Amino acid sequence: MSNEIGTSIDALPEAEAAELLAETMALLGGRFETTVEDMSAPASSYVSSALSDYLENTLENIQETARSGIALAQDVQGSVLEIAATDNDNAEDFREGVEELDIPVNF
Repeated sequence: MSNEIGTSIDALPEAEAAELLAETMALLGGRFETTVEDMSAPASSYVSSALSDYLENTLENIQETARSGIALAQDVQGSVLEIAATDNDNAEDFREGVEELDIPVNF
């Protein structure tokens, strides 16, 4: 367990990677749509109708999942930056307070 307070900036690349993964998932929708349309062409009208419904429902779910993933990744990135800024501000306030006390403290 760490004896530090706050968060690590090291979490930022992980959040950026999560955002990239969510954006990639958004692109998956287009590929999925093309694949289902290719399958529908040679199929009977009964199968094509079912594939069309499946495509519509699944695309909606893929897009919603991608939007949620992107929003979550961006929230994590923003949180990491906000926490780091707060930690920096608090460290500066602490240093100023110690300097005003005029007592020796080893940093």
